[in-house]
Amino acid sequence: MTDTDTDAVLPTVRPTLELFRSNAIALWATTYSIELELFNEFLLGRLGDPPLNIAILADPQCLSATLERIPPEKSDQVAAINQRWLLRGVQIGSGRFHPKSYLMVTPTKAILLVGSGNLSTSGLDEGREVFTEFESGTAVGDEALAVWRAWMRRLVGRVDDTRLAERFADLETKLPVSEGLRAVGETRLLHNLDEPLADQLVAAVTARATPPVDELLVAAPFFDQNAVALGRLIARLAPRNIAVYTTSLTSVDGLRLAHTLDRAGAKVSLYAYEPDVFTHAKLVGVVAGSQSWIFSGSANLSQAALTLTASDGNVELSVLTSATPEQTRAAFMPPGTTVRAIATADLNRLAFAPSTEVTALPVHLQRAAVRPEGTVEVRCQQPLQLGWQLDDLDERSLLFLDGGTLVTTGPLNGRLVFIVDDDGAALSNRVVVDDPVGLDAVLHVRGRASEERPPELLSGDLETPVGKALLWLHRNLVMDVTERASPGAGSGGVGSNESDSAADDGLWERLEHEKLGRDPRASTYGRLLGRSTGLGASEPILELLEAMRDRVLPVDHTVGAGRSVLTVLREQAEQEAAQDSDEAEGDDAAPIKRWKTETRIRIRARNVLRRWAAAQTDPRLVWIDQLAPAGNFAMLAGTFARLWVTIGKNPAQCELHADDLDDLWLEWMRPFVGTGRGDGWLDQPEQSDEQVFNRLPADLPEIVAALCWLALHNKTRETIIAWQPVVGAALSHGLLEPTDETARFVGHVTHMSVSRSTVESGLLRCIEFIDDELWCERTGDELGLDDLRLEEVTRGHAVSVRLMVRGLVDPLRDPRTCQLVVAARRYRRCDGVAVFSTDAGWRLSISTGSTIAYRRADQDHSVVESDLVAEGAIEHIASTGGILADLFVRDQVA
Repeated sequence: MTDTDTDAVLPTVRPTLELFRSNAIALWATTYSIELELFNEFLLGRLGDPPLNIAILADPQCLSATLERIPPEKSDQVAAINQRWLLRGVQIGSGRFHPKSYLMVTPTKAILLVGSGNLSTSGLDEGREVFTEFESGTAVGDEALAVWRAWMRRLVGRVDDTRLAERFADLETKLPVSEGLRAVGETRLLHNLDEPLADQLVAAVTARATPPVDELLVAAPFFDQNAVALGRLIARLAPRNIAVYTTSLTSVDGLRLAHTLDRAGAKVSLYAYEPDVFTHAKLVGVVAGSQSWIFSGSANLSQAALTLTASDGNVELSVLTSATPEQTRAAFMPPGTTVRAIATADLNRLAFAPSTEVTALPVHLQRAAVRPEGTVEVRCQQPLQLGWQLDDLDERSLLFLDGGTLVTTGPLNGRLVFIVDDDGAALSNRVVVDDPVGLDAVLHVRGRASEERPPELLSGDLETPVGKALLWLHRNLVMDVTERASPGAGSGGVGSNESDSAADDGLWERLEHEKLGRDPRASTYGRLLGRSTGLGASEPILELLEAMRDRVLPVDHTVGAGRSVLTVLREQAEQEAAQDSDEAEGDDAAPIKRWKTETRIRIRARNVLRRWAAAQTDPRLVWIDQLAPAGNFAMLAGTFARLWVTIGKNPAQCELHADDLDDLWLEWMRPFVGTGRGDGWLDQPEQSDEQVFNRLPADLPEIVAALCWLALHNKTRETIIAWQPVVGAALSHGLLEPTDETARFVGHVTHMSVSRSTVESGLLRCIEFIDDELWCERTGDELGLDDLRLEEVTRGHAVSVRLMVRGLVDPLRDPRTCQLVVAARRYRRCDGVAVFSTDAGWRLSISTGSTIAYRRADQDHSVVESDLVAEGAIEHIASTGGILADLFVRDQVA
């Protein structure tokens, strides 16, 4: 053994009961067979209390046979299955699901055992099993855990089960973080998803030693009938000596095994274990001089296990460990066991015992889950046939299609179900019904403290007006889906470069979709956007406003239809002002609590609101509610209005300054209403103004008008130009409607006498503001142009504006051309625009209903024309990043 082998982990014969500890937070197992009674009645109780992530993957045929043997009077054996822990049968290819691995995670470490034992009494504590233990925090352990994690991610993707995927995503968050160490020994965890295990074993040996090798040692309870897999291993390694360990229960055609060994051309030693009892360990040992390897795990000496990949054979998991020759030979001697030499003739007593196959039924039932109303939805591979019923060993319920999902017509109480025909004859295998509520509860029974507030905020921030607002929004709305989505879901994670990952993306997206869809905060959107309360749809806004108040005052909950959010805010402020006046006149007046502006809170609050604003463009938000971005925008508008009241009363009481609110409001407005270039959420094809406004709070346009007017009041021309496209877009979407209450509100905040016409004229002044030099400077910088000038065009021309541009070489293929034209149209509220290049020599003119005339910059200065420009065509191209060349015949611009 070389120096690089010092960190090798040797396989051991040991029970795995030590995995079942009370401080475990996760246990994942893969097994061929499972004893449900053992796990439910003994092992499960050793694992302690939730939160606890338990998932067991088993061979589907074995699982079906196990469930089939449960009589009706003992159906309570499955009570905890798919309620406290998840059980799934896994079919990957045409073979059996055969890996044996056990991963136990505590808050401080993870232990992985990979070996030969099933999740049964014999597999865990009898059966002469061999396991290799890996522990996190070591180079070898972290390497093995990374391989197992990537392997499991691929299995989960193949199973295509979002409930299993959710638990795996949760498991990934619980696994210890590797310190970045790399294994320096040669203990390697191997699977056969891509390459047969025999190929990997031979490749590892021949990389260090050239055949012939000195010794090949083998022991397994099952061979293929004719010992073909062993013969191929012998042919590739060409050992000088072969040792075969058997018992009288070893499954193989003894005559064919003897024939294979006889043809090997090696010295053969045959041994029988004593006492002669079933030995389940699967071992291959290779010795080459001073070097040696132990190959252990789930793989028997069969073709399905060793010479095929998982697609054509079994799914297997094995460990290859470097060792000394003495350690390799010792691995074939289980504790309490001796061996005796036997003759070749003794092999004739061995017989091949084919595996017992479960009788195939016409319907394969994959899984079932109870719905909130008690009905059960099922998933099976075959389409629904007339008369199918779901049986729970006590009663039956007819199955029907509900929007493509197979569902029972009535509730069922039993957990063990299968499909029957009209006569009650079984058509499918049995499965245990999932209890989604129970599974979710055991996984999330104790939430982490960090989930209770935005991560940027500290606990001391939460009693300020801004802190109260952000906390309420965080707990009642999904402002940023990345705070909700589990790591690993859709993110690739460990194993993302594996061959299956691209095909599995749909699974992780569906998982995230389902999780977001059942987020309890989704109910807030139903109330906010349902228009079912007297305050438009503003009941959640009213709750928010009350939560933000800095004192306890009587609250009038009988909000009439004529009182908007601005009205409520103004009346609250007047009520607080009156109380302030009364307290000031009393001798024993208690000091009114004032919040001192603190720079650190201000910075943290701005960071939260900026992050949330950027997150509104995340397409996953609509998985919460189709109009969730609109709901978030409406709630933010109410929040900012409340903060303006605080600023108007006493700026020192609010951690955010007036300028902060102005800047942040622009960051929220821009992605929602857009800039007139089709780039807002409201501009999306699936959103119509009518659809959105039928569900938005009725008073939102007057709140938007108030906030925009406050942001523009007494501002510089630079600010007006920056706001101009956004305010114009809000107006075009019907989201800018000043009312008398708007005027009263902004007057109260600014302590001025403001009329409705004053507000209207201030907003229109922004929309109509013209400062060509400043507009050109800002637009040129935004589009990365070297120079931009705007020139007036005399009346009588088809175009209203002429743009002189430098730094745009190929206008038909540069997406900035459309964006420039749309920006000019928006700015000058015109249609026809001409663009002249001052450095490349080309010219073009665009107007709706006409062709685009483009004069080339080549020597002949030829003019080409596009198709007719339909209304909105240029805006659509600009919003999608398209180019003008799409409107021309291809040969014209070649």
